[in-house]
Formats: sequence, C-alpha cells, structure tokens
Amino acid sequence: MAISSVNLSPNTIGTPTSQVQVGFDPQNPLTTLQHKEDSAIAQLSAFGQVKASIADLQSKAQSLKNFSKPPTFGDLQVVVQGFVQSFNSLNKNISQLGSKQGALSADSRPGQALNNIRQAVAGANQSGLSALQKMGISQQANGTFSINQKQLEKSFQDNRPSALSTIFDLANRVTQATDKQLSANGSIGKKVNDLSVRINELENTRNTAQGYLDTQKNSQQFMAAQFPSTGSYAARNAVATYFSVASL
Repeated sequence: MAISSVNLSPNTIGTPTSQVQVGFDPQNPLTTLQHKEDSAIAQLSAFGQVKASIADLQSKAQSLKNFSKPPTFGDLQVVVQGFVQSFNSLNKNISQLGSKQGALSADSRPGQALNNIRQAVAGANQSGLSALQKMGISQQANGTFSINQKQLEKSFQDNRPSALSTIFDLANRVTQATDKQLSANGSIGKKVNDLSVRINELENTRNTAQGYLDTQKNSQQFMAAQFPSTGSYAARNAVATYFSVASL
C-alpha cells in the first residue's frame, strides 16, 4: 500500500518554523491508519469465529458418515446430537455477531452463509426437513433444531436403512455447503484471507509512516534550533530546503 494516500507531504518544511508547527500534526495519519487496522482486526476476529463454527459443523456432518459397521442406536444418537448442537451454535454465533453492536452488523456474508447451510439441511422442496422430522429432529421457529430422543430411537429400530439414508443424505448436503463457504473462493474463506492480507498491509504502512514521521520530526527540531542563528530569511529558507530535499 502506497503511503501517498496518507497526508504526509514534506512540502511544508520549506516554510518558516512557526508555520510548520501549526500546520503539521504527525498524529493524524497514524491515528487514521491505526483505526483502519483495528477495524480490520475486529472484522477478522468476527469472521474467524464464523469460519470456526462452520468448520465445526462440517466436522460433525462428516461424523454422520462415519458410523461403526453396523451402527447402533447409541452411535446414531451421539453423532446426531453433536450435529444439532453444532448447527444451533452456528445459528447463535452469527445472530450475535450480526447484532447492532457487532463487528458484522453491516456485512451480509455470514447471514447468507447460514441461509445456504439451512437450505442444504432442508434439501430440495424441503424434503430433507420432512425426513428429519419423521425421525424426531425438528426445526424451531428461530431456525435451531431439537431432538425427540424417543422418536429418534423408534425410527431407527423400525426402519434402520431409511433412518441411515436420511442421515447420510443430510451429511452429504451439509458437507458440500460448508465446503463451498470455507473454500478460498467461498464467501467466508475468501473474506478471512482478504482481511489477513489487509491487516498486514496496514501494519506495514503504519510502520513505514511512523519511521517517516520520526525522521520529519527530527529534521523539524534541528531546523528550529538552527533558525535563531541565521541572519536572514534567505538563510533560513536555505536550511529548510536542504532538509526538505534530504528527507525525500
């Protein structure tokens, strides 16, 4: 990132010291850069939480595929409960991060990612939700899920192949949806990568600007000490011009 975007022009060094001191505020550029960096860090933290929640759901969806052979109801119960808890946690995290006080209040990507995952859970024409509901896994008004353990066990005992087919289909849909969100080109994965690059650029620019301002400050202080001993404006201007050129 070029420093030219920040108001650090050395042109004022060629004017008398009193004018330099009045018109030059070395804190403003650094404050602006620091504010931008802090904002990017806050966004990265928020998007990082979203990414971690989606990655956890992806892991739980993968667990739905990895039953022992043959699976017992205890196996099914553990992985289904883990999936539901992970999904509910993702739903809660995005809702909180998207609140008015949150760092993502003006960003629609987390909400869109959640909607895409919800659509994957629901399946085509809501067929996935209907199949899950028959197993005792029901969606609530706030988008979260609850489990009726007795109905889940009954569906498993009455028709094990159908129950497992429902779970495997769910796992495949959600795995694909989370893969899409977390990939380098996905809305969440790409945003996390972009923010990381942005923070590094801002940090490098701020460090460069700090060094530049320190050099200017030292030159200004030296000129202030030299001006009283010069006998004319021409002499003062010569000193100022020397340091202006030397600092470029």
